[in-house]
Amino acid sequence: MKVMRLIFVVTLVSITASVGTAEGSETLVKIQDYPGVGNVLFRVAAAKGYCEKHGLKCQLQMVPSGPLGGQALLAKSIDAAFVPPDVQINTALKGAVTKAIMSITQRNPFQLVIRNDLPTPNAGNGFPAFMSDLKGKKIGVPARGSAAEQLFKFLAAKAGLSPEDFTFVAVGSPNTSYGSLISKQVDASMTFEPSSSMCDVLKTCRTLYVAATATEPQEIFKTNGACANLVVTQETIDKPGLVSALIAAAKDAEAFVQDPANFDEVFKIVTGYFKLDLPMGDKIIEASLRFSMPAYRVAISRSALQQFADNMLTMKQIEAPFQTSSLLYADAP
Repeated sequence: MKVMRLIFVVTLVSITASVGTAEGSETLVKIQDYPGVGNVLFRVAAAKGYCEKHGLKCQLQMVPSGPLGGQALLAKSIDAAFVPPDVQINTALKGAVTKAIMSITQRNPFQLVIRNDLPTPNAGNGFPAFMSDLKGKKIGVPARGSAAEQLFKFLAAKAGLSPEDFTFVAVGSPNTSYGSLISKQVDASMTFEPSSSMCDVLKTCRTLYVAATATEPQEIFKTNGACANLVVTQETIDKPGLVSALIAAAKDAEAFVQDPANFDEVFKIVTGYFKLDLPMGDKIIEASLRFSMPAYRVAISRSALQQFADNMLTMKQIEAPFQTSSLLYADAP
């Protein structure tokens, strides 16, 4: 009897220890980040302990473009990609099963910036007038085939121009694209923050178009609400509680980021990941963060997501209508 009682006690202690270890452990999740202001929600979630609160260890990995993020996800070098819908649609058409579990930035991030010395007589007339000023020019894009290049081609088509009217040059993320612009390797750049903020603060270039706020063309304006989402594979979805923990951590981060009283701390967290080696670098990042802040929300607009597919069909990037509901995780916010 004493032996049986001892076995019971040892077994109970062992079970208790196992549960305690499981509860105290954290699941490592590798999440795509971008150079610049980057993946603000998960930078904040990691820094403020929201990942740990929900049983996660969030490890941010710099991958400088959407297509590269999609490739890294499918290669299993990251667990969650921060990509625009067109990247996810293209992977789906190639047979890959991925799901968007939340928004990372709701507003369209792309901006068209130009050299100060570039003649643009139609700049004051807005879209589509200014597109004729860029005909025959070299246009910088983060990577060939990227969402930025596709957006520029859509603008060109809506303005009655052809992609062949322009030369596209891969110039990388904002810090390298800025150098290409200032050194006149390109005439304009379809890029993302802090590019426009660099132009505004340093006065060395000009912003011609901001997709987040421009109301024309309407097809682009209507994509605001689902512009860059956190995408995972079915393997990640199948891990019990993992996706719900990611969403919960991001919601905690959203609440913190959207409180104006926390701006200085958010700024400190963001600049802990990225520094601009430029005059007034901190002022540029501050301006960029203030501009971008309204976009950092986790809810995905279903109509905005569908608009991406409709635009791709218009541009003949896809051959048939595509229903984007198939891209969504069932419990996505």
